[in-house]
Amino acid sequence: MSWFTAALSELFSLFVDDVRFTLAILVWIAVGTLGLSRLPLDLAWDAPLLFLGCAVILVLSAWRAARAAKAPRG
Repeated sequence: MSWFTAALSELFSLFVDDVRFTLAILVWIAVGTLGLSRLPLDLAWDAPLLFLGCAVILVLSAWRAARAAKAPRG
């Protein structure tokens, strides 16, 4: 059974490098899909808001990774 979990872990790591980033993007897409339609905004704002949220998540993830790479390893 350990070979099966190792294979699943390897398959997962092929597609997902940063779990926090992946979860944040999935949550933002879910919020955008379910929540943006309920806001009193014109439908033309849905795509820019979805893009802006994804861009913010990307910048924050890159910033966090750069800080982690810069930190001294003890």
